[in-house]
Amino acid sequence: MSNDPEEHENEHLRPTLEHAFDLDIEVEEPIEIGETGDGQRRIIRILDGTVSGRIEGHVLSGGADYQLFRTERPSELVAKYAFETDDGSRVYVENRGIRFASPEDSERLRDGLPVDPDDVYFRSVPEFETADPELSWLTESVFVAAGTRQPKGVKLAVYRVG
Repeated sequence: MSNDPEEHENEHLRPTLEHAFDLDIEVEEPIEIGETGDGQRRIIRILDGTVSGRIEGHVLSGGADYQLFRTERPSELVAKYAFETDDGSRVYVENRGIRFASPEDSERLRDGLPVDPDDVYFRSVPEFETADPELSWLTESVFVAAGTRQPKGVKLAVYRVG
């Protein structure tokens, strides 16, 4: 505990993280658009996946991750997709983030090869939309996610910021 009165005074402003759920998403091979001047543009179709934790369900096919891949700077990631809960409710997800690793590890990630997750910074800010009042808590908070790229997909741990 700090003796700094200003730090103690602002303690109520310190955010907390509450684990909400995990996403395990399976993806297709990338559609390579090519070097567009600010990085290598690629579109990666989302095929399937699971949702587990406070929400249980599955990721619906049809979404995609729109990436601007770079080796010398962080890659930009924008994923748009939906999932369905075991109760039949649907949730739209728009997830923006960055992934950064050494140039060598970035190239391994691009090529679908394994990389130690500790060597990659992969964070995002998912936003949710739903018509289900039971899931309105998804629309009433800020969420952050930590990700790990897998050879055939991505795993995300999603946290509610309190």
